Amino acid sequence: MKKRLDTKAEQIEESHGRKLTNRQREFAQNFVDGTRSNAECARLAGYADKDGNARIQAHKLLDASTFPHVSEYITELREDRERR
Repeated sequence: MKKRLDTKAEQIEESHGRKLTNRQREFAQNFVDGTRSNAECARLAGYADKDGNARIQAHKLLDASTFPHVSEYITELREDRERR
């Protein structure tokens, strides 16, 4: 399963011309788990939380117009979860 997701992540990166950073991948995985707030997902992924920045960063990461590759990766993670 993990290999399929890695392949899909590479395809997403190629189609958008942007790499998924480790933080973005970690955020997406935490977000799809659905057990934490968006800000907590960002904090766990390593984004700073000074002055509420984790909440702002989470909002940006979930915005498909700003980070389309992250949104698409989240969609893939959800579909993979549904398959299991």
